[in-house]
Amino acid sequence: LGAGIHDKAVVSTQSTGDDTCYVIQKSVQRAISSKNVDTTCAMINNAASILSVDVCKVLLDVIITGYPTSSSYSWNQQGTEEQMKEQREAFLTALNNARAIIENILKLAKGFEAKCEKNFTEEMMKKVHSCLSCLRDVQSDFSEVLRKGEASLCKVAVYSKLHPVVAEVTSTSHILSEDSFLSLQLEDPWLQEVVKMFGEVVVPLESLLHTEIYHSIVSTSISEMTEYLEKLVMMCSFSQLGGLMLERRLRFLSTYLSSLSRWSAREQFARLNYIALLLCAEQLSEVSEIFFISSPLSIQDVRKCLKLRTDFRREEIEKIIN
Repeated sequence: LGAGIHDKAVVSTQSTGDDTCYVIQKSVQRAISSKNVDTTCAMINNAASILSVDVCKVLLDVIITGYPTSSSYSWNQQGTEEQMKEQREAFLTALNNARAIIENILKLAKGFEAKCEKNFTEEMMKKVHSCLSCLRDVQSDFSEVLRKGEASLCKVAVYSKLHPVVAEVTSTSHILSEDSFLSLQLEDPWLQEVVKMFGEVVVPLESLLHTEIYHSIVSTSISEMTEYLEKLVMMCSFSQLGGLMLERRLRFLSTYLSSLSRWSAREQFARLNYIALLLCAEQLSEVSEIFFISSPLSIQDVRKCLKLRTDFRREEIEKIIN
């Protein structure tokens, strides 16, 4: 990622989007104080147009430019390290601005409505409500900018680091002896690397991004990891001890990643936890009891999971799961 991304002095979560909305607030309030409904509506419409056409376009242009990496600069742009750092700052600031404006638009609309009700008749308020509806609709433009920006940041800055680390789960055997199991309990290199990746790549973003954006990226990254890890697990073979180790790893990761976010990661780990539960079964006879637990997996998926156990015979699996 380079040194620039996590420089706390560079990007502030104090957004200039707040300043933009403050100017709009004062301008519309001045129009309302004139007690002229046409002037007020014109100012509200003008504010909506400025936000949607001018401000949103500027933010979108920055987001489309993308979050640069050293490799992207090397191949696509003849820029210096300082230019790359500036582009990163601009990208993160654009995200913060978009989020701030989304929050402020609702506050502005609510405040304008309350002041207008004190100054205009019920008939006049019909015009005002129509204009305020247009102002609220501008939120969707900024939400789209934010969605694109978060997706781009996750793909370039997080997933590119996450995937190689998680993929290492396939590089070691999951058919474990008791000694191997005990050794991994004491020191688990794969688990340590996954935690390290989140600690070095995701956690520092908290000081650079709006709180809501940060938690959204954490949640999205957890979902990406669990979905990718499930695909990898389905490519492996397991003994019962291997299943127990998977269950232990998932339990630790679920607890750790939940601590990074305001939301529990339990739901995102639901499928993997159920897979681990199946792989932990000592005997196939236990599976019928497990299967009656509310399952996030289809019958076909359950069969595939059980076939990952090298000590379970396929014909017996077909008999139990039918």
